[in-house]
Amino acid sequence: MLDQNNTPPHPEGELAFQMQAMIQMMERMNFVMGNVCDRLDRVEKHGNEAGTSTQNGRKLGAKPKTNSGSRA
Repeated sequence: MLDQNNTPPHPEGELAFQMQAMIQMMERMNFVMGNVCDRLDRVEKHGNEAGTSTQNGRKLGAKPKTNSGSRA
């Protein structure tokens, strides 16, 4: 990118900036992938525990409600 004097930027500074941006992006990706892997490990060990209350009630042996309404 050219500045106001039409001189090219210092390649060392541009390269350092690009390297810093790449390192930050890789650190973020590493953090996200670590969280994904942790979540997958938990699901593998315990199953998906994010069920709804209806599903939890069925697990505990609750009987389904009867439909007493007259709508079809």
